[in-house]
Amino acid sequence: MPVLQSHFVSHQWIRELRRQGSRVQVGVYFRLPNTDPVWAGRYNQPHRQMTLGDAIKELLSLDDPLGFEIFIDRPIPASQIKRIRGVPSTVGWRYMPHAHGRSLCGCPVCLPRGAIKSRRLRERLEPSAVLPSLDVVKARLLAGATEDEISELLWALRRKRRRTDPEFLSPLVSSTSASVREDVALTLPFLRHVNSMRLLEGLARDEDENVASTAAEGLAEIASRRSRPSSDEG
Repeated sequence: MPVLQSHFVSHQWIRELRRQGSRVQVGVYFRLPNTDPVWAGRYNQPHRQMTLGDAIKELLSLDDPLGFEIFIDRPIPASQIKRIRGVPSTVGWRYMPHAHGRSLCGCPVCLPRGAIKSRRLRERLEPSAVLPSLDVVKARLLAGATEDEISELLWALRRKRRRTDPEFLSPLVSSTSASVREDVALTLPFLRHVNSMRLLEGLARDEDENVASTAAEGLAEIASRRSRPSSDEG
Protein backbone atom coordinates (compact mmCIF):
# COMPACT_ATOMS: atom_id res chain seq x y z
CA MET A 1 0.00 0.00 0.00
CA PRO A 2 1.27 3.53 -0.73
CA VAL A 3 1.88 5.88 2.18
CA LEU A 4 -1.01 8.34 1.99
CA GLN A 5 -2.24 11.21 4.14
CA SER A 6 -4.75 8.76 5.62
CA HIS A 7 -2.85 6.51 8.01
CA PHE A 8 -5.89 4.20 8.20
CA VAL A 9 -6.10 3.67 4.43
CA SER A 10 -2.34 3.08 4.12
CA HIS A 11 -2.38 0.48 6.91
CA GLN A 12 -5.88 -0.89 6.37
CA TRP A 13 -4.71 -4.49 5.87
CA ILE A 14 -2.95 -4.90 9.22
CA ARG A 15 -5.83 -6.38 11.22
CA GLU A 16 -6.91 -8.68 8.40
CA LEU A 17 -3.34 -9.97 7.93
CA ARG A 18 -3.02 -10.45 11.68
CA ARG A 19 -6.19 -12.54 11.65
CA GLN A 20 -4.31 -15.13 9.60
CA GLY A 21 -2.21 -15.97 12.65
CA SER A 22 0.73 -13.56 12.83
CA ARG A 23 1.50 -12.28 16.32
CA VAL A 24 4.10 -9.60 15.52
CA GLN A 25 4.07 -7.34 12.48
CA VAL A 26 6.44 -4.71 11.09
CA GLY A 27 6.10 -2.20 8.32
CA VAL A 28 8.70 -2.16 5.54
CA TYR A 29 8.72 1.22 3.79
CA PHE A 30 10.40 1.54 0.39
CA ARG A 31 10.47 3.94 -2.55
CA LEU A 32 9.75 2.81 -6.13
CA PRO A 33 9.56 4.65 -9.47
CA ASN A 34 6.03 5.52 -10.57
CA THR A 35 6.69 3.69 -13.84
CA ASP A 36 7.18 0.29 -12.21
CA PRO A 37 4.58 -2.32 -13.34
CA VAL A 38 2.23 -3.62 -10.62
CA TRP A 39 -1.04 -5.52 -10.30
CA ALA A 40 -3.80 -3.57 -8.58
CA GLY A 41 -7.50 -3.77 -7.76
CA ARG A 42 -10.04 -4.53 -5.07
CA TYR A 43 -9.37 -7.75 -3.15
CA ASN A 44 -12.52 -9.52 -4.43
CA GLN A 45 -12.26 -8.43 -8.05
CA PRO A 46 -9.85 -9.25 -10.92
CA HIS A 47 -6.61 -7.26 -10.72
CA ARG A 48 -5.20 -5.34 -13.65
CA GLN A 49 -1.60 -4.67 -14.57
CA MET A 50 -0.68 -0.98 -14.66
CA THR A 51 2.10 1.34 -13.56
CA LEU A 52 2.51 2.11 -9.88
CA GLY A 53 1.65 5.75 -10.54
CA ASP A 54 -1.64 4.81 -12.20
CA ALA A 55 -2.47 2.40 -9.36
CA ILE A 56 -2.00 5.15 -6.78
CA LYS A 57 -4.10 7.56 -8.87
CA GLU A 58 -6.88 4.97 -9.05
CA LEU A 59 -6.72 4.41 -5.30
CA LEU A 60 -6.95 8.15 -4.61
CA SER A 61 -9.93 8.50 -6.97
CA LEU A 62 -12.05 5.87 -5.22
CA ASP A 63 -14.98 6.92 -3.07
CA ASP A 64 -14.27 3.85 -0.93
CA PRO A 65 -10.56 2.90 -0.93
CA LEU A 66 -10.96 0.07 1.60
CA GLY A 67 -10.14 -3.33 0.16
CA PHE A 68 -7.82 -1.97 -2.54
CA GLU A 69 -4.44 -3.68 -2.85
CA ILE A 70 -1.30 -3.46 -4.95
CA PHE A 71 0.98 -6.41 -5.75
CA ILE A 72 4.61 -6.07 -6.86
CA ASP A 73 5.82 -9.29 -8.47
CA ARG A 74 9.53 -8.74 -8.07
CA PRO A 75 11.98 -8.58 -5.16
CA ILE A 76 12.58 -5.19 -3.48
CA PRO A 77 16.34 -4.52 -3.28
CA ALA A 78 17.78 -3.29 0.02
CA SER A 79 18.80 -0.02 -1.64
CA GLN A 80 15.12 0.91 -2.09
CA ILE A 81 14.11 0.18 1.52
CA LYS A 82 13.97 3.40 3.54
CA ARG A 83 12.64 2.32 6.91
CA ILE A 84 11.48 -0.69 8.93
CA ARG A 85 9.41 -0.16 12.05
CA GLY A 86 6.71 -1.73 14.15
CA VAL A 87 3.10 -1.06 13.22
CA PRO A 88 0.02 -1.02 15.49
CA SER A 89 -1.93 -4.28 15.31
CA THR A 90 -5.35 -2.63 15.78
CA VAL A 91 -5.48 -0.54 12.60
CA GLY A 92 -7.72 -1.57 9.72
CA TRP A 93 -10.72 -3.78 9.07
CA ARG A 94 -11.27 -7.51 9.61
CA TYR A 95 -13.13 -10.06 7.50
CA MET A 96 -14.16 -7.43 4.94
CA PRO A 97 -14.26 -3.63 4.66
CA HIS A 98 -17.05 -2.09 6.74
CA ALA A 99 -17.69 -5.42 8.48
CA HIS A 100 -18.08 -3.78 11.89
CA GLY A 101 -21.64 -4.25 13.08
CA ARG A 102 -22.46 -7.02 10.62
CA SER A 103 -23.22 -10.56 11.70
CA LEU A 104 -20.22 -12.85 11.30
CA CYS A 105 -20.24 -15.84 8.99
CA GLY A 106 -18.76 -19.12 10.18
CA CYS A 107 -17.87 -20.51 6.76
CA PRO A 108 -14.26 -21.65 6.06
CA VAL A 109 -13.67 -18.61 3.82
CA CYS A 110 -14.60 -16.01 6.44
CA LEU A 111 -13.12 -18.04 9.32
CA PRO A 112 -10.30 -20.14 7.83
CA ARG A 113 -8.67 -22.90 9.86
CA GLY A 114 -5.76 -21.57 11.88
CA ALA A 115 -6.99 -17.97 12.07
CA ILE A 116 -6.83 -16.41 15.52
CA LYS A 117 -9.78 -17.58 17.68
CA SER A 118 -11.52 -18.94 14.57
CA ARG A 119 -12.68 -22.09 16.32
CA ARG A 120 -14.21 -20.19 19.21
CA LEU A 121 -15.98 -17.83 16.85
CA ARG A 122 -17.20 -20.74 14.72
CA GLU A 123 -18.53 -22.55 17.78
CA ARG A 124 -20.43 -19.45 18.81
CA LEU A 125 -21.96 -19.08 15.35
CA GLU A 126 -22.82 -22.67 14.54
CA PRO A 127 -26.32 -23.81 15.52
CA SER A 128 -26.78 -26.52 18.11
CA ALA A 129 -26.82 -30.06 16.80
CA VAL A 130 -27.32 -33.60 18.07
CA LEU A 131 -23.95 -34.51 19.54
CA PRO A 132 -22.40 -37.99 19.61
CA SER A 133 -21.97 -39.61 23.01
CA LEU A 134 -18.56 -39.84 24.66
CA ASP A 135 -18.37 -43.57 23.88
CA VAL A 136 -19.09 -42.88 20.21
CA VAL A 137 -16.41 -40.16 20.10
CA LYS A 138 -13.85 -42.51 21.65
CA ALA A 139 -14.74 -45.31 19.24
CA ARG A 140 -14.45 -43.08 16.17
CA LEU A 141 -11.10 -41.70 17.29
CA LEU A 142 -9.83 -45.21 17.96
CA ALA A 143 -10.98 -46.31 14.50
CA GLY A 144 -8.60 -43.85 12.86
CA ALA A 145 -10.58 -40.73 11.99
CA THR A 146 -9.39 -38.27 9.35
CA GLU A 147 -8.18 -34.81 10.36
CA ASP A 148 -11.52 -33.23 9.51
CA GLU A 149 -13.39 -35.94 11.43
CA ILE A 150 -11.11 -35.43 14.43
CA SER A 151 -11.90 -31.72 14.36
CA GLU A 152 -15.65 -32.45 14.37
CA LEU A 153 -15.36 -35.03 17.17
CA LEU A 154 -13.32 -32.72 19.38
CA TRP A 155 -15.77 -29.94 18.66
CA ALA A 156 -18.50 -32.24 20.02
CA LEU A 157 -16.48 -32.83 23.19
CA ARG A 158 -16.20 -29.08 23.74
CA ARG A 159 -19.96 -28.64 23.72
CA LYS A 160 -20.18 -30.04 27.25
CA ARG A 161 -17.83 -29.90 30.22
CA ARG A 162 -17.33 -33.26 31.88
CA ARG A 163 -15.09 -34.97 34.43
CA THR A 164 -13.47 -37.41 32.03
CA ASP A 165 -9.93 -38.74 31.90
CA PRO A 166 -8.48 -37.33 28.64
CA GLU A 167 -5.97 -40.16 28.30
CA PHE A 168 -7.80 -41.35 25.17
CA LEU A 169 -6.59 -38.12 23.50
CA SER A 170 -2.91 -38.90 24.17
CA PRO A 171 -2.26 -40.33 20.67
CA LEU A 172 -3.50 -37.05 19.16
CA VAL A 173 -1.02 -35.04 21.25
CA SER A 174 1.80 -36.51 19.15
CA SER A 175 -0.05 -36.06 15.84
CA THR A 176 2.04 -34.73 12.96
CA SER A 177 -0.75 -32.20 12.27
CA ALA A 178 -0.39 -28.95 14.19
CA SER A 179 -4.09 -28.32 13.57
CA VAL A 180 -5.02 -31.55 15.37
CA ARG A 181 -2.70 -30.75 18.28
CA GLU A 182 -4.22 -27.29 18.56
CA ASP A 183 -7.71 -28.83 18.57
CA VAL A 184 -6.64 -31.10 21.43
CA ALA A 185 -5.23 -28.13 23.37
CA LEU A 186 -8.52 -26.32 22.87
CA THR A 187 -10.50 -29.36 24.08
CA LEU A 188 -8.55 -30.40 27.19
CA PRO A 189 -9.83 -27.59 29.49
CA PHE A 190 -13.36 -28.96 28.94
CA LEU A 191 -12.33 -32.33 30.45
CA ARG A 192 -12.03 -31.60 34.13
CA HIS A 193 -9.44 -34.16 35.09
CA VAL A 194 -5.94 -33.93 36.53
CA ASN A 195 -4.49 -35.47 33.34
CA SER A 196 -5.79 -32.52 31.32
CA MET A 197 -3.22 -30.31 33.02
CA ARG A 198 -0.44 -32.82 32.31
CA LEU A 199 -1.25 -33.06 28.61
CA LEU A 200 -1.58 -29.29 28.29
CA GLU A 201 1.81 -28.77 29.91
CA GLY A 202 3.33 -30.92 27.18
CA LEU A 203 1.50 -29.06 24.43
CA ALA A 204 2.59 -25.73 25.90
CA ARG A 205 6.12 -26.70 24.83
CA ASP A 206 5.01 -27.54 21.29
CA GLU A 207 7.19 -26.28 18.45
CA ASP A 208 4.14 -24.74 16.77
CA GLU A 209 3.44 -21.27 18.17
CA ASN A 210 -0.35 -21.53 17.82
CA VAL A 211 -0.45 -24.90 19.58
CA ALA A 212 1.75 -23.67 22.42
CA SER A 213 -0.27 -20.47 22.79
CA THR A 214 -3.60 -22.34 22.87
CA ALA A 215 -2.24 -24.79 25.46
CA ALA A 216 -0.98 -21.92 27.61
CA GLU A 217 -4.41 -20.32 27.48
CA GLY A 218 -5.93 -23.65 28.52
CA LEU A 219 -3.59 -23.93 31.50
CA ALA A 220 -4.48 -20.39 32.55
CA GLU A 221 -8.19 -21.22 32.25
CA ILE A 222 -7.81 -24.30 34.45
CA ALA A 223 -5.78 -22.34 37.02
CA SER A 224 -8.42 -19.61 37.08
CA ARG A 225 -11.20 -22.17 37.49
CA ARG A 226 -9.41 -23.82 40.41
CA SER A 227 -9.05 -20.49 42.19
CA ARG A 228 -12.82 -19.92 42.17
CA PRO A 229 -15.02 -21.03 45.09
CA SER A 230 -16.19 -24.62 44.76
CA SER A 231 -19.78 -23.42 44.48
CA ASP A 232 -18.93 -22.08 41.02
CA GLU A 233 -18.24 -25.60 39.76
CA GLY A 234 -20.95 -27.70 38.22
